[in-house]
Amino acid sequence: MGKRNKYRNYALEDIKNAVQMVENKSMSIRSASRQYNVPKTTIIDKLNGRSSLQARSAPNPVLYDSEEEMLVHWVIDMAKIGYGQTKQQLLYTVKKILDHGGRKTRFKDNLPDKDWLYAFMKRHPEISTRTPQKLGKERAVISWQKIKWWFEDFAKYLTENYEEGIDILKDASRIYNADESGFPQDPKSGKILAAKGSKNVYSTCSADKSQITVLACMSATAHYLPPMLVFPGERFRYNPLEGFTEAVLGRTKTGWMDSELFSTWVRDHFITAIKDRKVKRPVFLLVDGHTSHISLETAQLCKSENVILYCLLEHASHILQPCYVTLFGPLKKHWRDSVRDYQFKNPGEFVTKGTFASVFKSAWVNATTVDVAIKGFRHTGLYPFSVENVDKSKVEPSAVFARAKSDQDLGNDDDMNCKDAQVDSRPVTNSSGTYILDPEPVQIADEAETEIALMPSEICDSISCETSHTIVEKLHDQPPCLYPETIIQVNPCNVNVTPHKETNKHSREKAPSSSFELLLVTPNEQETLKKRKTRTVLPKAVSGSEMIKILENRKQQKEDEQEMKEKHKIDRELKRKLKEEENAKKEEKKNEKKKRTEEKKKRKLSKNQKKSEKSTTSRLCSKCLLETDDVYICCEICSSFYHAKCSGVDFSCVHIDDIVSFPYECDDCL
Repeated sequence: MGKRNKYRNYALEDIKNAVQMVENKSMSIRSASRQYNVPKTTIIDKLNGRSSLQARSAPNPVLYDSEEEMLVHWVIDMAKIGYGQTKQQLLYTVKKILDHGGRKTRFKDNLPDKDWLYAFMKRHPEISTRTPQKLGKERAVISWQKIKWWFEDFAKYLTENYEEGIDILKDASRIYNADESGFPQDPKSGKILAAKGSKNVYSTCSADKSQITVLACMSATAHYLPPMLVFPGERFRYNPLEGFTEAVLGRTKTGWMDSELFSTWVRDHFITAIKDRKVKRPVFLLVDGHTSHISLETAQLCKSENVILYCLLEHASHILQPCYVTLFGPLKKHWRDSVRDYQFKNPGEFVTKGTFASVFKSAWVNATTVDVAIKGFRHTGLYPFSVENVDKSKVEPSAVFARAKSDQDLGNDDDMNCKDAQVDSRPVTNSSGTYILDPEPVQIADEAETEIALMPSEICDSISCETSHTIVEKLHDQPPCLYPETIIQVNPCNVNVTPHKETNKHSREKAPSSSFELLLVTPNEQETLKKRKTRTVLPKAVSGSEMIKILENRKQQKEDEQEMKEKHKIDRELKRKLKEEENAKKEEKKNEKKKRTEEKKKRKLSKNQKKSEKSTTSRLCSKCLLETDDVYICCEICSSFYHAKCSGVDFSCVHIDDIVSFPYECDDCL
């Protein structure tokens, strides 16, 4: 048996070019074989139709090239809108597609293994594993149209209120941005080197999880103001700025920024700094819309000093805030490195409030570079002032929430998808988020030529609702190990199916099956019936006349409310005192009545005792306590006996028989 020849390495394009050159009679079969390194027998088979151009000598692929391309686009789009897929989710999605299409593979339960995933990632280097950043819904709903509106309103405000108008923004030295961020005393440590296979890998840390607020401010010309370190408390036994005396000390009860401290910083540090640098007025100070930045004192101060205090778009700091976009990321990275170096040099010690400033200084010096400031203002579109400089990919998650609204509610928010968007040949999605292979209407092929006979919307009326729901129920009738968040309900009548004819079984160039149409969908926001509270939209120019008037009205309203509260408090105190007096009188009467009742009981008890004593002894006079033969008289109430002469009644003219029966009441019973 002869030695088998080795396989030649040649690409599909080489085969196509070789066949084309032979068909055009530009080359012979031998010359084409040498030129493109393709075997002659392979070229002859392609010319004679024994095998297609896409055929290969290998097992059947799990997914065809067109299907893999569609899957890659779906993975990328899901990551852009904030619903990125993990490796495990991707494998289960492929399994669901294979199960739905009735395909049999070499994998157990049709679940691709890690080798297939590795080869898939290698075939498509445009995707890779990344660590996502958390994005709240408030920031996820920020659309491109809202960004454009903010830029338009900003330019309109400058044009209407200042002679220079928008030309003010051409001077980079007059544009500043200030923002706060928290720096934990014990930041999270990254990955470290350790013995392979170690079960327990530790990193010593402090039990104190508190953080220090840092206020940073920089200009478009890389002028950094000394940072303000905001410590909780009012009195310190230590020097909070030890090791970093250039910084500014801030103190609040909670350790967070408040309106009073921010106003103090603007008055004592920001205005002083721009005066020392002789910056031309007016000067811009761009901040977010936090309540600590909006107060009447700060607004009046900025207006008197010709400082334009202007708020950025709400919930858009990750897009329009230069300090957030380029400064805080490197600063926190250097902060982690500084903490790690401090703990390495001082074993057993940790960063405390007393050592925070000295450790933070090195991080601040390393992070505050010229490049950071320039890129921060450029990437946010603030200098040069242009909305086109803003990174549009940061607003792509808003597509999930915009899709659930009508065009009227969006205010024609189609700029991102129309004139500002570039032409893209990737698969598009319909209104329900389903991928469509061909935007043009297609005809439904015969049942023998399609894997699933789904009907388009034109003939959907001929299908019963029961049949449609049955198809959808089959999609969800899967084991619980699948990831249901990646599968969205889709009406089969709204799915456009691209039919494909059966080609060579070894070909990777095959049209995707209808399973992709049903399963590769993007999520939509669920409509809710909850009514959201509408808030009054405040002007962005905090130092403007309109905002100052609103703040004055708020202050007056607050004072009126406080005065009304004081009045109500006084009224409540008066009512309380009157009620207390009334209750005191009632209590006094109650006590007097109780006292009389007790005295009466005591008297009755003493008389009963006397009566019992008299019953056990001879008859005695209750007044003189003597027993004589004189005439006695009895009290009708207490039955006490008295001598007629001791009773105090004149019986001189009364017969002795009448004295005994005289109705007498003693002095004690009167």
